[in-house]
Amino acid sequence: MKKAILLSALLLPAAAAAQELIPWRDGARWGYAAPGGKVKIKARYDNAFPFSEGLALVLDRGRYGFIDHKGREKIKPVYQSAGPFADGFAPVKTRGRWGYIRKDGSEAHPFTLDEAGFFSGGLAPAKKDGGTGLLDKEMKFVPCPYEEIQPFSEGLARVRRGGLYGFVDPQCREAAPAVYDDAFPFSGGFASARLRGKYGFILRDSLSFKEKDFIDIGPYSEGLAPARDRGGAGDRCGYIDAEGNEKIIFRFFMCASFSGGLAPVLRERSGKWGFIDAAGKEAIKPLYDSVTGFEGGLAKAVRDGKSFYIDRSGREYIKK
Repeated sequence: MKKAILLSALLLPAAAAAQELIPWRDGARWGYAAPGGKVKIKARYDNAFPFSEGLALVLDRGRYGFIDHKGREKIKPVYQSAGPFADGFAPVKTRGRWGYIRKDGSEAHPFTLDEAGFFSGGLAPAKKDGGTGLLDKEMKFVPCPYEEIQPFSEGLARVRRGGLYGFVDPQCREAAPAVYDDAFPFSGGFASARLRGKYGFILRDSLSFKEKDFIDIGPYSEGLAPARDRGGAGDRCGYIDAEGNEKIIFRFFMCASFSGGLAPVLRERSGKWGFIDAAGKEAIKPLYDSVTGFEGGLAKAVRDGKSFYIDRSGREYIKK
């Protein structure tokens, strides 16, 4: 039996609001268009990413930098890799090491980190000298002895130790022990998880695990989670609420989490990805080889080997 690939939301800061400029593709080059499609910044970049906190990350001649809404270069493209701004800081990499910069381009943390995540709730996961920890906005590194730390959501961060998952608070104190086979970030007071092969939800208020009678449950968000039934629809996926009640009928081959009010679905193995709304109705036609979830009103889609952005109306930001 084919098991669904239940996509989780990207662990990235939320993309720009809908009124921001949108990355627009013209052949192999990228620029920016206004909502609705009018080009505002000509396609001259190797790659372009959504605006975050007033700046957009761009790839120019193999290096990363940042521009403003006028297309003016605010931070020169000199970095090997970089992430978007969140809480006023962006992780950037140079000479094989990571650090953080401010929006004026000044160095906030020296380039001494093995890895650097984005800030959420005033903290960012990072690795230094082989050890994992958390950075606060004063750039103080606090060791946190786990193999992996994800950004904070609803005051807790998912961590991994010994191949199992749990959650810690901002002081890196254990909130839920690392005993879960898998776990996703909290959303709306619940986190989908698997404990000793059983699927269910962790409750944020009590941090107790409630098993549900499904063979797979994906990340809970916006009041729903993708799932596969144990019954006759075991080869189909649909959506359940936190109580385990079926809310969208189990009729899809693959399902992904809701974000921005829409969820990616694949109706048949040989079909294309599209989007449904919370009532289970088709919102964007199935046209794509792959898609991400929506963040800030945008999703990334791939068709015929080309990636580009779409908005919630299904408008494609690519030159026809």
